[in-house]
Amino acid sequence: MLTALDQVANQNHLQLLKAAIPYIRSRNQKMISVCIKLMELQNILNFYEHSDSFVSGCSTQSDPPDFLDMLADLRDYCDDGEQEMIDQCIQLISTLELYSMLS
Repeated sequence: MLTALDQVANQNHLQLLKAAIPYIRSRNQKMISVCIKLMELQNILNFYEHSDSFVSGCSTQSDPPDFLDMLADLRDYCDDGEQEMIDQCIQLISTLELYSMLS
């Protein structure tokens, strides 16, 4: 699973090139890997050159990103133990927000 920034960086099917690296002669893997990383960096720099471009976790630009949404997105990149810890944090924050609303 790619993050939003990885999606920007991996334009031009760079993910396919990364998948092909194990099948390339070992003496060429290092050079090709560095070239791919440079291409990713170039894609990110090109993306941010436009002043109105940014990576967003929100579907609308008018709403600020929500902390619970961020935790839910981070959860996708965690192992089982980390996911459980994030789930507990989400549950605690949700409970505190509900308590605050009822007070």
